[in-house]
Amino acid sequence: MRIQINGWLVDLSLLAARDGQWMTLPLAETDQKARFDHKGVRGTLQLSGGEQRIDYTLHFSCSFPTRLRMQLALAGQTGLFHLIPGNIHGDNNAAHVRPGEFPCLTADRLHEKNRSTLWEFRADRASHPVSILCCDAGALGISIEPYSPCAEAHGGYIRNGVLAALPNVIGVSAGYGNDPLTFVEKTRFEPATSHLHEGSTSRGSIFACPGRGRLEAHRIIRFLHGQLRQVPAHRRTQRQALRALADAFATVNWSAELSQYTNRKCRVPVDTTLLPWRAIVEIGWTGGSMLAYPFALARRIFPDLRLPLGPEDIFDRICSGYNQASGFIDDATLNRHTHNRPPGWNDSEINGWWSGFLPQTRDNHCAYTNGHAAYYMLRTPDPRPQWTQTALAVLETAVDLQREDGAFGYVFSRAQRKVVDWDGFAGCWFAAALPLAWRLTGRHRYRDAAERAMEYYSRFVRDLSCWGTPMDTCKSVDSEGNLAFIRAARLLHEQTGQDKWLDMLRDGAHYEYLWRYGFRSRPQCPPLEDSDWNSCGGSLTSVSNPHIHPMSVVATQDLEYLARVSGDDYHRARAEDGLAWLMNTMELYPDVVGYGCYGVLSERTCPSDGLLVEQYHDDGSPASTWWSYNAWAAGSAMEALAEEIIGSRSTHVTTDEHG
Repeated sequence: MRIQINGWLVDLSLLAARDGQWMTLPLAETDQKARFDHKGVRGTLQLSGGEQRIDYTLHFSCSFPTRLRMQLALAGQTGLFHLIPGNIHGDNNAAHVRPGEFPCLTADRLHEKNRSTLWEFRADRASHPVSILCCDAGALGISIEPYSPCAEAHGGYIRNGVLAALPNVIGVSAGYGNDPLTFVEKTRFEPATSHLHEGSTSRGSIFACPGRGRLEAHRIIRFLHGQLRQVPAHRRTQRQALRALADAFATVNWSAELSQYTNRKCRVPVDTTLLPWRAIVEIGWTGGSMLAYPFALARRIFPDLRLPLGPEDIFDRICSGYNQASGFIDDATLNRHTHNRPPGWNDSEINGWWSGFLPQTRDNHCAYTNGHAAYYMLRTPDPRPQWTQTALAVLETAVDLQREDGAFGYVFSRAQRKVVDWDGFAGCWFAAALPLAWRLTGRHRYRDAAERAMEYYSRFVRDLSCWGTPMDTCKSVDSEGNLAFIRAARLLHEQTGQDKWLDMLRDGAHYEYLWRYGFRSRPQCPPLEDSDWNSCGGSLTSVSNPHIHPMSVVATQDLEYLARVSGDDYHRARAEDGLAWLMNTMELYPDVVGYGCYGVLSERTCPSDGLLVEQYHDDGSPASTWWSYNAWAAGSAMEALAEEIIGSRSTHVTTDEHG
């Protein structure tokens, strides 16, 4: 069946699953409708709509358990790029991915389990239930409601699916399938699963958006957010949430024995005592500066706040690890202050918990940690001279080593001032710190370096494929590095007023929304299953780790800034979703999750069937969270809430409270 939409001719086909094979259903076309009745599968496909969007209703019944695929094929276009938001971004950087790591949509090396010419997932595994095919001329998309009523199914509904297939096919499925395998996390794959049934009614839309190539995908995402958005509910205020997070650091997280903040975990429901399993010894990502900055803000809001180790102590300790030979800070330098370290715990001052996962990350510096540390030391209100001097020294090294095209390195030598690995987006955190250095010193060297870097990293953002930020994934496409891009663009626009930085901020915001849930999913397992938890506003981490984490809420004030200066309330709605998701998630503790207290926060919530690796310790059944207390996650929550509270007083920290 051929349909015309917005000037494009698209081939539409329906297929039904039977005995492990797919059979094409012949379609008898009438005006805006197609009927099918073939080998026990019968139903209708109703189409209606206008120039850029066609809405559909797919109804069928069957004499045997099956599921249907509706596929679209777009011929005659160039520059094809598949997008299932948060899952498939082109080929998922296949050229840089080791065998067996997360799904790659590719026709190359198909003997490796993670590589296939077709990938299908549950629709609620995507941030928006849609499959999009981008091309040089624009974007074609097809969405589906993630759930459809079905009397025969458990819970009274089926879970639907989305798929992408090379070279030019996108589709949805009435009754999901994980095909060719079920991806769990990183290198873990399990056998394929599916939701077979004997009939249902599913609805969705077909989109055709000619224009600016891949960027047209954002128009589809924006429409779906407006259609599906359900803002999470919560009872407590932002001040109550911030105070609870801060108090939990003092009363639960801190270990007097180790003299460190910690990550903790327990064994629900057998033993809910949170015990340390790692000290927080890193300088940036997952470490000290991610705590010190929000601690400093929280103390401005709550002058009576007392913390066992304050922001000044953390930043002073970070500065003490500056390495003259390399020009960077030793990445785990806080470890020199760990007392009573248990046997087997990391005792290195350079190697973080991630070291060795990727080649060359052992005994070397990482851009993510050093860039993070420099950024937060310069961003903190009233920074001490030692903090600014150390941050500027780090940035001097980064700029000296910056490539002509604007790229910063990903991994650096500890022994000399040298880039060991160029490939990755993490260096964008230096770009986020440089506008602060320019404002502090007036040195145009910092501005020029930031601008060169932003021109370089903007290509990845506009290509919808920012890869290589966290060091615990194999150069996967992710959401984390783009947070640096958002912050750098916002700061440059604030300080210059130039439209190009506003355009980049907008591009960064739209890229973030590819990962930020626009609807409320139905988690598969307890404790989130059938709870009041709401995924809308939570952001996926990467194509390697399919779960929601709290990091992206730190961009709240940047998105609100974009809404103010652009006059586009879409960005304000997205910012509000993120904070509402955080507040809603915090209220899972302790009653829903069964451990901790209000103010404790895990890094993991699972909206779908990905990363269900935690188990209940009595019967071994899977859990949709992690029985953990992750310091960085609580720090990100504090950062977002503190900036929001201070921002609501019209004294935003990035404009009025930085010395």
